[in-house]
Amino acid sequence: MKHSSKVLGAFLAMALCLPLHAAKIYKWQDESGSWHYSEKPPLEENAEVIKIKSTPANADDTESNTEETANTPKSTEVIEEKAKEPLKKSPEVLAAEQARKTENCNKAKKNLDTLTYRSKVLIDDEERGEQRYLDEKEHEEWMDKSRKQVEEFCN
Repeated sequence: MKHSSKVLGAFLAMALCLPLHAAKIYKWQDESGSWHYSEKPPLEENAEVIKIKSTPANADDTESNTEETANTPKSTEVIEEKAKEPLKKSPEVLAAEQARKTENCNKAKKNLDTLTYRSKVLIDDEERGEQRYLDEKEHEEWMDKSRKQVEEFCN
């Protein structure tokens, strides 16, 4: 019984200390335009430190600090607001995305043209390990899929 109360006390003490430990989080964008988040700053990049505010664990703490915290948002609200904001992309990333979209549009149009003007289409069947022609049902399914891809990538 004595041993279990010591273990319970130790866990309770650790649980109460958890809100006191707050790590810095670093945010930076690499040369390809990707955003990174880490507890350790990058060696070669300038990183922005993200401050995460914690809320008090007890209701008594919130009552005593109502004047101080009345105008400041809670940590979850701050995180949710930042998550809603769209990430800014570099011009290089935007150009690469546009090039990929154009390439996918051209491929989707070419596939749709092939399926529209050819009644028999030869494909590589990976399951059988051989080439075969699409049957009518598959041909219609592939046409529907190609139409959806044209709408997605060419608009």
